[in-house]
Amino acid sequence: LSSTISSHSDYLSSLSTVSLPIPSFQPTFSRQEEDSVHIHHANLDYFTLDKLTPKGPRANADVGEPHDATRPLVKLDAISAGSWWCAAGGWPSLTPRATTEIFYVFSGHGCLTDLDGNRNYFGPGDTVILPKGWSGRWDVLKDIHKVWFVHDHPDIEVTMNPIRAIITHYNALVFSAHCLENQGSVRPDATRGLPKTIARTLYDIGPTEVGTWSCSPGSFPYLPRDTDECFYVLDGLFFLTNADGTAQRCTNGDTVVIPKGWYGTWDILETVTKLWVIV
Repeated sequence: LSSTISSHSDYLSSLSTVSLPIPSFQPTFSRQEEDSVHIHHANLDYFTLDKLTPKGPRANADVGEPHDATRPLVKLDAISAGSWWCAAGGWPSLTPRATTEIFYVFSGHGCLTDLDGNRNYFGPGDTVILPKGWSGRWDVLKDIHKVWFVHDHPDIEVTMNPIRAIITHYNALVFSAHCLENQGSVRPDATRGLPKTIARTLYDIGPTEVGTWSCSPGSFPYLPRDTDECFYVLDGLFFLTNADGTAQRCTNGDTVVIPKGWYGTWDILETVTKLWVIV
């Protein structure tokens, strides 16, 4: 492991300071009535470390003494969401994944090594996709805290050999104001203002789709869909209004899950950018 540890040290020493939007820490966790299709929402206060449940040390660790903790937000038929923290250390992960996981890194640094030895480094603000069937190695270089979405789906034909971890760094997730203004499209269903949207797909394999989306201020309806959507708010301020007129305030740092069948209204007050997962 000496060469691996040396490579990790080179990565950590090469890091530059990246300024990310500071999320809100207002303590809210709300949802509609249980007898209706409802939104699941939590901001970062819901996932602070003191509210995670310790899982104990990792039994198969071969570097350091990693131990972890977690807290779920919601589990739907095929997708679940929550948060995970892990102390520095490393371990082999040789059993192929039974699900596809997408996570956004709040803090910390790590490396996911594919079966052929290819190293994938990630840090704060990065999005990581571990496709179903991935196996390799985990190394937590600095304590990691993340929000995760896990999709349980049937096997699909895999063209990658080996199956690789996919890292999208923060600067590839966000859109500049110039880009939104000049390349965005005005929503034809707008009910207030002239909201422009722009989107980028990061992953689209089988029943799992991941991407980023940005929209300028305005209002528009959200019609019922036959898919579940989970997203993490990278920036912005908006309200999601339910069919019964109740509304949820959402801002950067919030995690939202919209189950299939939900409908309501988006009211965007400040330009929104989100990382989304649709299954």
